[in-house]
Amino acid sequence: MEKKYMVRCDMEGVSGVISYKQVEPGKPEYSFGRKMMMMDLVALVEGLNEGGAEKIVIYDEHYYGRNLEIDMLPENVIIICGKPPYKKNWAGGLNETFTGLILLGFHSKYGTQGGLLPHSYELDIKNIILNGESVGEIGMETAIAGDYNVPLLMVTGDTAGVIEAKRIAKGVNGVSVKEALYEEGGICYPTKKTYAMIRNGAIEIVKNKPSVNNYSLGNKVNMRIELNDGVFLNSFNHIYKDKMLNKNSILLEGESVTEVWSIYWEMKLKAQKEIGD
Repeated sequence: MEKKYMVRCDMEGVSGVISYKQVEPGKPEYSFGRKMMMMDLVALVEGLNEGGAEKIVIYDEHYYGRNLEIDMLPENVIIICGKPPYKKNWAGGLNETFTGLILLGFHSKYGTQGGLLPHSYELDIKNIILNGESVGEIGMETAIAGDYNVPLLMVTGDTAGVIEAKRIAKGVNGVSVKEALYEEGGICYPTKKTYAMIRNGAIEIVKNKPSVNNYSLGNKVNMRIELNDGVFLNSFNHIYKDKMLNKNSILLEGESVTEVWSIYWEMKLKAQKEIGD
């Protein structure tokens, strides 16, 4: 079987980043965050290839999906840019042909005590509950991969994010590139150190695939999303009044995590369009 890996990449959990000012396009420090993201990603890809990877597909999940410098990546890489929405039959390019999933630069979910830049996708989301279990971005992406029997093999991020990943996928290779102290503060390491940590971790998962159970929820999935007060919630209550579970929550059901998440994604896009976001 071809050694083929899906990489989802985010920015809040990459080396050296400790502020939203470093990850938001248009902010003066965004160039620093982008530089750190690429440094971590290059280290990961280098390690995967050295370990023996044959194909790597990268989905840029951060903000508008226009963060990657594609000229820094080798020929066996495919990059999904522009953050195209997931569909019931298209999970961001992921399917059953992949050897494993890697989450680069991820972070803990909204409300995590002591987490560094903790949030769950949009800052408007307070909680995501999948079949009764509260998850953040790490849990959601791992569950989507579970729809296709693809295991989460590696996560890079702050210490709180790695702990969260290990609760969801026991045996996952977690690489902590910084220590979370509070929401916008942490202990960071020199990039030479984190580069080696990520590269070595990637080599290891290709040569010795971790034994990680798929995070699969089966074919009966319900997802409740609780939203924080604000214009995004107001838009949801205006557009989807008849579908709201209560003032702050919406309940979606489907045959897979991918399906319910794609339904929410389309709803989100309509809400954002209404408020001009």
